[in-house]
Amino acid sequence: MKNKKPNIDTIVCDQCGIPYAKGGVGKDHEGRRLHFCCYGCSFTHSIVGEEGESGTASLFLIRLGFSALLSMNVMLFSWVFYADQWHGWGIEPEAIPYVGMFLFVLSTPVILLVGYPFLKNGIKEILSRHLSMDSLIALGSLAAYGYSTREVFTGGDDVYFDTATMIIVLVTFGRYLEATAKVKSTNAIRQLLDLVPDDVRLLINGEERIVPAQEVSTGSTIRVLPGEYIPLDGIILEGDTSVNEAILTGESVPHARSKGDEVYAGTVNIDGVIKIQTTAESEETVHARIVRLMEEAQKTRSPLQKMVDKISAIFIPLVILIAILTFTGWTLMTSFDIALMYALAVLVVACPCALGIGSPIAAAVSIGRSAAGGVLVKSAGAMERIGKTRIAVFDKTGTLTSGEFAVIFVKTANQNENQLVSAVASLERDSLHPLSKSIVRFARGEQSEWFDTRGVTAVPGQGIKGQVKLNGEWKQLFAGNKNFLDAQGYSISEDFISTIQEKEATLIYAGWDNEIKGIIGLQDVIHESAYSTVRQLHQMNIKTILLSGDRKAIAQKVGQELGIEETHGELLPQQKIDYIHSLREKTKGIAMIGDGINDAPSLAAADTGITLASATDIAKENADITILGAQLDKIPWLISLSKKTRRIISWNLIWAFGYNSIAILFAVFGFLQPIIAAFAMIISSLLVIGNSMRLKGMKI
Repeated sequence: MKNKKPNIDTIVCDQCGIPYAKGGVGKDHEGRRLHFCCYGCSFTHSIVGEEGESGTASLFLIRLGFSALLSMNVMLFSWVFYADQWHGWGIEPEAIPYVGMFLFVLSTPVILLVGYPFLKNGIKEILSRHLSMDSLIALGSLAAYGYSTREVFTGGDDVYFDTATMIIVLVTFGRYLEATAKVKSTNAIRQLLDLVPDDVRLLINGEERIVPAQEVSTGSTIRVLPGEYIPLDGIILEGDTSVNEAILTGESVPHARSKGDEVYAGTVNIDGVIKIQTTAESEETVHARIVRLMEEAQKTRSPLQKMVDKISAIFIPLVILIAILTFTGWTLMTSFDIALMYALAVLVVACPCALGIGSPIAAAVSIGRSAAGGVLVKSAGAMERIGKTRIAVFDKTGTLTSGEFAVIFVKTANQNENQLVSAVASLERDSLHPLSKSIVRFARGEQSEWFDTRGVTAVPGQGIKGQVKLNGEWKQLFAGNKNFLDAQGYSISEDFISTIQEKEATLIYAGWDNEIKGIIGLQDVIHESAYSTVRQLHQMNIKTILLSGDRKAIAQKVGQELGIEETHGELLPQQKIDYIHSLREKTKGIAMIGDGINDAPSLAAADTGITLASATDIAKENADITILGAQLDKIPWLISLSKKTRRIISWNLIWAFGYNSIAILFAVFGFLQPIIAAFAMIISSLLVIGNSMRLKGMKI
């Protein structure tokens, strides 16, 4: 029995990523067979040597440069045919046909080489009656090129090669920008993957072996040294440590972890040697799921593109039908040439340039205005969507708060507060722990006294201990969490503890002489702009929600202080993204504001992802909008700008539809020559551009 032939419809070009059905070029490269849709892609691969998104961006850049060079010359020499400009150029009438031939020579490579993928897809879509933007490109460029070619070879002088080539140039430029954005997203995912080590310290019968992480199965025992990234999810079998879990929770404070506690791939083992029993293979870790969530969330299409496709599916067949009817009707009444000219006038005047640029031009102007206002918007679709926001979902640490801790209170049982701060700060002076740095910074601000220390030792996940010289005597001082001091046999009055809102702050207990002398409370600082931001959002009837990986009580306190309507704490990235999905099932217009690696999947999954300039690279690449600095109040301003942009876009589209409808009628009845139709098309586009430029005056 013969093997079935493979479905050639599924062949995808290894350079540009465009599927093709017939033809193509194949070649062997580094031991495998590569397939290209055309010789141009094959040639580009030979030059740049890149594949995937990077190769696609390089391909479009080469095509853009090549087509732009030829198209600029086409536009320059096309003036010979406009309003008899050949007089001013000093060209003899006998030379005009040669100018036309020259334009044909310049235009043909642009159409056949650079425009080939678009034209191929467009023709395929027209034949299958599933029309999109590629159908518009194919129709407009081929109609202008085909008619101009006929004019050149039949002695006519109505040529529109510049129209045909510029369509290809502009579309290629757009595809290049899109490919470049995809390259950045791909690189961001690669950076995230780099956080997990490729090799693992695997323990087999007490012996340590270095093996690839992909070869470690569930239930194996691995060892992780201080300062190393944890390679796989698991449960600690032996050892005590502190783990920085910011990649998962966004919380900047390391967590104490000991025997029986869960740890996750991608987190950092700070200060202890631990043995872990793995609970997931490399492809099933929480970290790996974050990467997959990011990739899946990035596959969405913009609402603008969907709208254009729907319009194209109705508008283009209608224009084609009208052009055919126009040609047929005029053929019955006049000559073939005149009928063809009027039919082409229908196609030219109906070319939806104003419709095509009505939205992107306005969006481009508003994007430029937002950049001038300190907000970077990645795409026109993002600018469109942010104005439709109904619910604003905030991360806490690093977004609403600064991510840096500040001492908010010092309480002592029977000790001088200044001496307590001085003693603890002296002990913490050389520590790199975030809480230690905050206490030292507070002591310096208070101009506290510094004491001599000796024998200082950090206890992983618990605190710090050492001797401090107080009043001429060496005292053994302990500072850390309550469990750490409990283990030393230190006690404190229950009445004293009851005066402290333990759950609203991170607490450092300090003591010597077998008793706890006092407590230092620290708290993440809320950005000043967060208050006005939440207030303005409420005035715009936008609901606010806080999702945090921090403790519920701390998250609730921040939410209450800011007036946020709904608060959830102790959430992992998967829980955050599940919550985003549940919101999107109920309503549209979900904006997610976050800054950490752990927020990246939620930023990508929301209708609009917003981050800050201080955010991680992964968060920036997955967000649609980046706010320079920590000025959260730019969010309400951007929403207002987006709404104004949408109003202008609406008027642009109304004008475009109205213009096309009236202009098509004039063309059908023979009142428009193709050259006049071309100028009318330009005037319509200029009106749309002028209306869009009003967005530049939007005040902050």
